[in-house]
Amino acid sequence: MKKVIMLSIFLSASFAVYNVGQTVSTSDQNVVLEGCSTSSDYYGQEFKLADWNGDLNGGEYHVIWLEMSASW
Repeated sequence: MKKVIMLSIFLSASFAVYNVGQTVSTSDQNVVLEGCSTSSDYYGQEFKLADWNGDLNGGEYHVIWLEMSASW
């Protein structure tokens, strides 16, 4: 049982792409997303994180806070 728990912890950590404080790569910033929160201004609209990156959007810089959670 201890081996199963250790393996689960190892596998969970190995799928993490980003950690706290890291910068999202340019290729990930250009992935097209769709707003799915009904309380969002972007509900049902497509957007990219690059839309808020001044280096990629023509000089209009923004700071964004990404918070992700799951309730399973």
